[in-house]
Order: sequence, then C-alpha cells, then structure tokens
Amino acid sequence: MVDYKEMFEYFKNQRAKLIEALEKLPQEQFTEERDLSFPSIKDVLVHTVMVEDNWLHYRAAGIGAGTSLKPEDFKSPADVKKYIAEVDSKTDKLFGRMTENELRKDVKRTTQDGKVETYSLEQILYHVPIEIIYHFGEIFAEFWKMNVDAPYYSYLAYSRDKKKTR
Repeated sequence: MVDYKEMFEYFKNQRAKLIEALEKLPQEQFTEERDLSFPSIKDVLVHTVMVEDNWLHYRAAGIGAGTSLKPEDFKSPADVKKYIAEVDSKTDKLFGRMTENELRKDVKRTTQDGKVETYSLEQILYHVPIEIIYHFGEIFAEFWKMNVDAPYYSYLAYSRDKKKTR
C-alpha cells in the first residue's frame, strides 16, 4: 500500500527547502512575471499549496470548491509560509484520522462547463503529488535559468536521511 502520509511529508520537507531558497532571492525575483504556467514563481508555488488545500480540505471534505484566497493575496515568502503552515496542519490532521475505507470516498469537482466529475480520495492522493512535482520542476527550471541552485532533494535521499535520524 502506498504511504500517502510519507509522500506528503516529503513534499512538506521539499517545500521548506524551496521557501528557504526563495527567501535568499531579491523580492522582485520572487514576484516577477516570468511567463510560467502562472505569472511568477510565487504564483506557481502558491498554486501548489492551493491544489493541496482545495482538493484535500475543501472538495474531499465536501465543503466547496476551494479557498477564497488568490495568488495576489500573497506578497512575500513569509505570506506563503504562513499559508503553507495552515495547509500542512490541516493535512497532518487529515492523515491522522484517515482510514483505509475513506480512500474509496467520492470527491466531486464541478468543471468550468458545469459538469460534475467524481473521483475517489485515493485518486486525489495521487493527483495532488503529481501536480506538485510538475510545478516544483517548473520552479527548479526557472532557478536554473536564473543561475540559482535549485534545492532538489530526492525522495530516496529524504527517505535514507529520515531512517538515519530514527
């Protein structure tokens, strides 16, 4: 069985390294329009957090399509860090109470054309990390274009290092 909690713990760790690297950049590089999937590095990063928040804590909880927050609500890495901490806390609580049966729970999403699509929570627990991986790669590629070292930390290295600290 896939250890979803472990996967999300890895992303939490990787996201912290990414924020640390972003905090070293001048503010304008964080918010500069770059023609990415979203306008700026900040917006791409905020999107990854919103994907987790919207799918796991709104749609899967049956309380709506998602947060009312918008990327423009975040001005600095500190603003993003605060939101990340809130979402991480909610995700930790979710995994703390999740049962095997809940993986089959229906999660509904209404598309822009009004069609309702239904997925299992297990499908969502695959979708969210894949979406995050995609956008982390996008941010890392932008770092490389800027001649900045991307804070890549492979899952295998994370897992090995985690075992050492136990």
